[in-house]
Amino acid sequence: MVDDSAFIRQLLVNVINACSDMEVVATAADGVEAVAKARELKPDVITMDVEMPRMNGLTALKAIMAEKPTPVIMVSSLTVAGANETLQALEGGAVDVVAKPKGALAMRELADVLPQKLRVAAGARLQRHRPSSAARVQPTRARDYELVVVGCSTGGPAALQKIIPALPADFPAPVVVAQHIPPGFTGPMAQRLAQQSQVQVVEATHQQSLRAGCVYIAPAGSHTTVKRDRDRAEIAILPPQSSSSPFRPSVNVLFSSALPFAPRVLAVVLTGMGQDGLEGARELHRAGAEIVAESEETCVVYGMPRVVVEAGLAERVLSLGEIVAFLAHH
Repeated sequence: MVDDSAFIRQLLVNVINACSDMEVVATAADGVEAVAKARELKPDVITMDVEMPRMNGLTALKAIMAEKPTPVIMVSSLTVAGANETLQALEGGAVDVVAKPKGALAMRELADVLPQKLRVAAGARLQRHRPSSAARVQPTRARDYELVVVGCSTGGPAALQKIIPALPADFPAPVVVAQHIPPGFTGPMAQRLAQQSQVQVVEATHQQSLRAGCVYIAPAGSHTTVKRDRDRAEIAILPPQSSSSPFRPSVNVLFSSALPFAPRVLAVVLTGMGQDGLEGARELHRAGAEIVAESEETCVVYGMPRVVVEAGLAERVLSLGEIVAFLAHH
């Protein structure tokens, strides 16, 4: 557990000590200590603060990944600098992120969320960042998509960082993305992707018009849906209590809302734990939409795509590189 705050370190240790299947083997106050202890102890998973003296979390992550790749969960404050560095870390190999708790309620939420994320991270597949230019997708008759919806969780930010910058400027449909991530990160994520992309990338807002060649990142903490109003298609942001889903945004909620656009819908299920997206994909599949699932070989966590594939809903099962090529050329 790596954090320059002794209070946060002890808080994290207490959370883990309450779990019978986990043990904290060491703590570290900065990145220099973290790299040394990771080398010595070879832990199954590391939690890493972002902003620290001597060596920050991003630099420590790079050193650990270069020496002995180990699943890392970033524990980030919601500062602008912290959010941007966390996104860089997620692109650079970190498996997931949790928000640093502020207040009693946030601490209780952390006690629920962190052990689950650690268990998933310990079994995560760490990707070697290979170029995807060799990916080939069998040519097929192009479908006239009116809307693309994407769902992802653990490992999603790194996958999106490969997919969205590869989209051509004249991409012929709007793309709406539901990524499981704590509140405070989706705005910086959209800004970061926009700087790297030919298409426009924005954090989605209520009643925003859907336009071809624009990517809309669902804001964390609420549910993002799409709807038709006569000849107009737009985003509708719904409050958290509008769905029983524990995920905000929920992939199921987004996918189900796309039914009025079917069959001219492409739904893409990327890496992530759990089953969010399964029921929405089932509804879209029944309505004639096309479902693409990421293959196990490139998923950080083969959970969300696996249940879609096992349910027989995926028309295509593609590696991340193949998904990049498929979207860029279709």
